[in-house]
Parts: sequence; structure tokens; C-alpha cells
Amino acid sequence: MQAKKPSNFLLGVASGISPFGMAIAIPTLESFAQLYQAPYSTVQFIISAYLLGLASSMPLVGFLSDKIGRRPVLLSGLVLFIAASIICSTTDSLNSLIFWRVVQGVGASVGSVMSRAIIRDTSNASETARSLSRVTAIMGISPMIAPVIGGIGYQIFGNPNGIFIITAAIGIVVLIAILLKLPETRNVELTESTNREPWSEKYRYLLGSKVFVGSSLIYAFTTGAFFAILAVASTVFYNDLGIDSAGFGFVWSCLTILYTISAFMGGNLSSKYGLMKVLLAGVVLNVMAGLVFYFLVKALNVTLISVIAPLIILFFAHGFIVPMALAKAVSARPEIAGSSSGLSSALGLVIGGMFSVLSGLVFDGRLLPIALIVAVSTMLCGMSYLLVFSGNRKSIV
Repeated sequence: MQAKKPSNFLLGVASGISPFGMAIAIPTLESFAQLYQAPYSTVQFIISAYLLGLASSMPLVGFLSDKIGRRPVLLSGLVLFIAASIICSTTDSLNSLIFWRVVQGVGASVGSVMSRAIIRDTSNASETARSLSRVTAIMGISPMIAPVIGGIGYQIFGNPNGIFIITAAIGIVVLIAILLKLPETRNVELTESTNREPWSEKYRYLLGSKVFVGSSLIYAFTTGAFFAILAVASTVFYNDLGIDSAGFGFVWSCLTILYTISAFMGGNLSSKYGLMKVLLAGVVLNVMAGLVFYFLVKALNVTLISVIAPLIILFFAHGFIVPMALAKAVSARPEIAGSSSGLSSALGLVIGGMFSVLSGLVFDGRLLPIALIVAVSTMLCGMSYLLVFSGNRKSIV
């Protein structure tokens, strides 16, 4: 018997904690460099340390939630996030800050992993896709507003560490809301038979499933294309298009809004046409965007048309892809939805991070190598769809 469906808004806000915690620090990195008298390259570990905490803990968080329940794992993670945020706001050492950012990332990981598992606990496969579309749309607002809030927080507190007071406050609000509004959703009868399985056995099963692996790779390569662009976007906009940071923020916000609208649309369309068809539409658009991006940059070099037009298609496609791929991944084996959610989320972050690093390594001021990376990522996404389709042929009709 499925538990009562929780609020998509509450789950979206809980999911939004992880990208919010990362993005809020971006506008203050230069200030951290001045505060700790450290090179900018070292201060960037404030971001990568947080991502390390997120990615490394997601599989364990998912496994634990299958063992002891969604609610205790979610509440414990939020408490850890709040505590780490408070310590980050008071530390006077860069090394200490970087360490506690890892811990903060571990705490933040529970939001997105548990939200996806909770949705699968309380929904069938098609309802999961629709609900995840809503949650993804709400979550998409988080990285858009976080840098703005981070900048305002720095102005208010006069110290970049002050931004972590904001993350602690948001964590407390979400914790209280979860305590009051979110019941336990894990189906004990369904998960009882799997609780005797070791962690390795569950993940061996998932990694042997074409549907799970293919869905997770679709999500991962979609994330990879996004991170590859994000790593160099502000530099390209400023150096090649003459658009300053404020203008870049406006353009990026518009693209994020487009992604949010697309996610809502995808959820509605999945109810009518089915998850696999919406996912296919997103994947086809994604591949088109990647190829158009590469050939436009090759033909026109860097212009507003060669950059903005493909990004519009890409962000719209991602709004279809992300919730559908994640819904497919967590539905591969519903009795271990927590483990499925944790592993698919971690794969997305790790592969996305690899594309970000690769983008930074090959970027020499020219956009063409980055466009090639994006095109390759989108084609790998298309190949991953074939893996899902081969493991679940009936879903397309």
C-alpha cells in the first residue's frame, strides 16, 4: 500500500538545498580569496569540496533510507547541513572551511536523493514522472536565485562567511517543515525482503539493469553538457560577446526559467503520451542542440546566434530529459528506490563534474573545443536512450 503523497512543493524545496548550497558561494569566491589571502585556484575548492561531499555520500544515503526509512535519513542530513553551515560561518581557516564544506555537501545530499525516493514510494511509474517534473521545476529555481542571495548576504554581513548563516537558516526552515508535514513513506513490507541484501548486491543488480544504467547515463550526460558549458560560459559571454556579469546573469536566468517551464510541460505530456516518448523527444532535441551548437560555432565563430540559439534548444530539452530519466531510474526496482535514487544522482554529479574539468582543461579562449565536448555529450545521451529502449521495449508504445 502506497503512502499518502507529500507536497511536491516541499520536496522541490528540499531538493533545491543541494544546488543552492553550491551556487550561493559562487559570487563570493573572490572575496574569500581576499579574506584568506589565497590564490583564486585554491579558493575554488570551496565549490569542489561541496560537490565531493554530495557525490560521495549519495549512494550511502540512498542505501540507508532503504534500511531505516526516508524520514530519519532526511532529518539527520538536514541537521548535519545546518551544523556544518554554522561552523562554516564562523571558521577563520580556509582549510577548515573546505573540510566543513565537504560535510555540508554530505548533509545537503539527502534532499534530492530522498525526494526522488519518496515520490517513487507514493506513486506508480507514470505518476513518478509527472511529480518529478514538478519537483525538478521547483528545484531549478534554486541555482538561479542562490547567487543573487549570496551577493546580498555578503553586502549585509560584510563578510563572505556570512552567506552560510543564510544556508543554516534555510536548512532550519526546511527541517521544521519536514518535521511537521512529511510522514514516513517507505513501504516496510516491500523493502523487508531486500533489507537482508548487502549494499554491494543491490548496486550489482542496478548496474546490471539496462533500464537503470541507461536512464542514469542519460541524466549524467545531460548534466555533463550543462557543466561543460557552465565552466566557461561567463568568460565567453564577457570576452567574445561583450556581455558583463549582470547581463550574463540575466541570460542564464532566462534559460533557467525556460528549463523550469519545459519541466512542467514534460510532466503534463508524460501523462498523455507516456514517459518514454517524452524522454525520446527530449533526447532528440538534445542531440540536435549539441550538433547545431558545434556546427554554428564552427561556421560563424562566437556570435549571439551561434551561442544563444543552441542553448535555448538545449535547456528546453533538459527540462524534458532530467525528470523523465530520473523517474525511469528510480522505477527500475521500486523496493530499493532509495538506492536507485542515490546511485543515479551520484553518477550524474561525477560524470557532470568530469565534463566540467575536461572543459576547463581544453578551453584556450576558443569556444569550438567546448562545443565539440557538448556535441559528444549529447550524442552519448542519445546512445544511452538506446540502452534504455533495449531493456524496456514495450514502454515506447
